[in-house]
Amino acid sequence: MERQIPSESLSLNEGCEIEISYKNNGNESIWYKAIIEAKPPKNSTFKELCVRLLKEDVSTPLNELRNKVLIRPIPPKNVQACIDLEIGSIVDADYKDAWWAGFVVKVIDDDKFWVCFDSPPDIIQFDRNHLRPHLEWVDEKIFSWWIIGPTRNSEFLKRLAEEPMFSPGTMVELCSKRDEGEVVWVPAMVFKEFKENDEYKYIVKDKPLIGRSYRTRPNKTVDLRSLRPIPPPIRVKEYQLEDYIEVYHDGIGWRQGRVVETRGGVMESLSQRWCTLLIEATKKQLTFKQSDLRPLRVWEDGLWKMLQTRESSLTQGSGDKTGDSVMNANESNPPVTPPPGITITPLKQTEAETQRKTFPKKTLLRNQNGSGNDSTRENENSNRKRKREGNLCSVSSVEENKVKDTTTALLFEKKLPVWKILESMEVFKAVPQNPHFSPLAEIGEDSREMLAVGMMLTFSCLLDQVKALQHDETISSFISLSNSFTELETHGFNVQVAQLRINKLLTLRGMQSKKLDELKGVKKVTAEKESVKAENERKILELQRLNEEMNKEIAQSMSCEAKIVQQLDDMKLEFHATALAPW
Repeated sequence: MERQIPSESLSLNEGCEIEISYKNNGNESIWYKAIIEAKPPKNSTFKELCVRLLKEDVSTPLNELRNKVLIRPIPPKNVQACIDLEIGSIVDADYKDAWWAGFVVKVIDDDKFWVCFDSPPDIIQFDRNHLRPHLEWVDEKIFSWWIIGPTRNSEFLKRLAEEPMFSPGTMVELCSKRDEGEVVWVPAMVFKEFKENDEYKYIVKDKPLIGRSYRTRPNKTVDLRSLRPIPPPIRVKEYQLEDYIEVYHDGIGWRQGRVVETRGGVMESLSQRWCTLLIEATKKQLTFKQSDLRPLRVWEDGLWKMLQTRESSLTQGSGDKTGDSVMNANESNPPVTPPPGITITPLKQTEAETQRKTFPKKTLLRNQNGSGNDSTRENENSNRKRKREGNLCSVSSVEENKVKDTTTALLFEKKLPVWKILESMEVFKAVPQNPHFSPLAEIGEDSREMLAVGMMLTFSCLLDQVKALQHDETISSFISLSNSFTELETHGFNVQVAQLRINKLLTLRGMQSKKLDELKGVKKVTAEKESVKAENERKILELQRLNEEMNKEIAQSMSCEAKIVQQLDDMKLEFHATALAPW
């Protein structure tokens, strides 16, 4: 069910943070973080508003973007904090300086989440602080609001309830053939499941392990026969000669081999024991730690089957489950090439496909294993449901056919003396009411009259609240009052007059809000101009001070100049007197 949360109007003033989504990029579920800046364009001193994506240093004039992008404010964090995230939750993920829409497919330790994206298909792990619930923004110019739609992906949850073999986020092994015809199994993750020609297909990304990191490669679309679950871990105390095993080698995948030599170190621990293997496909011998090996097993008929020539001392790890797994085979060959001397029952592809397509649901299992009482109980529930729907339909019919000047038959008898007080109130004389209280049919008879009285008083109080509304009320107050009247309307109250007044007041409040935004913008411009003026006055005073100091320096320089001129005149006279003096 959708819920509406009031939103403040979109502000495009300088410094405001916004989100934008490009209309023609084929994916409007990506919202980029941006900020409004004011910069002077070329050959002009006037500033114009520009939009700068936080991931870039380049700004684009707002007027050039208006027809190319969708613009919205930052979603309210207080609303998002009230929504819990769980498997199936629709979220926005903070990825590459943008918010990408996806849904949660796995939760790890309550603070890490695997999020699945449809376009492009991918699954990425995020911390909780990099996720937010997905909200839609609606702008009707006069007022705007956020829509909290279905918070969970119903299609994914429905499919998950069917207990699919592989769902998005499942770690699997992908069958791959090498040039030598060798079949290897590569670790992979399922990103997406879809149906094509009545057959399930999977988009997967193989992730060959290189040390402890992943080397990702392009996505692949495969069918069920190319996948198998991760084998449950098995602890092997010691491998013996001629044991058939699998080893993860050179990032290629899990390769098939045979033990031809074993040796241990000083300490009798698994990490100190080494095995020399003969890789069946290449006939090469390589040495590995025993801890890097695992017994060779085949996934057949929904079970893991061991392939060995002796009775080994094997202990299956605690908590291992094969119920998570899936049938798996190559398109034309068994999943693993049978070693010499070992007979393996070929995988029955038709049975695997049939089991995959008709994987039993929980409800089907309950019907098959239950007794005849289950069907009787279902019939009773069905009859009860049809009876309840019939009652509701009849109530709806009565409500539609009622006449204004007649009194609708109530579901209770007016016994409380408070009814006389209510009927004498001025508010019900000014706005006469004749509610039918039909929804109370599902409430116990003892409670109906008290609830009806409460609704009458609520209606009176709501009208008083409408009259008490102030011009600076938040938009959420108007929407809350309107929703309350809508709820009363379902009980037969005449709320048309009240709703018309609320809508008119809300329109005026929206116009006032826009004018207030305009006033803020004008005040900001005025403040900027006054700041520039004050700066200019400061510069003028500074220049005057500099001129006064310069005048003093000029006067000192002129005084020095006059003194030097006088000294030159004295020297000139002394020169002539000396020259004309008698011998």
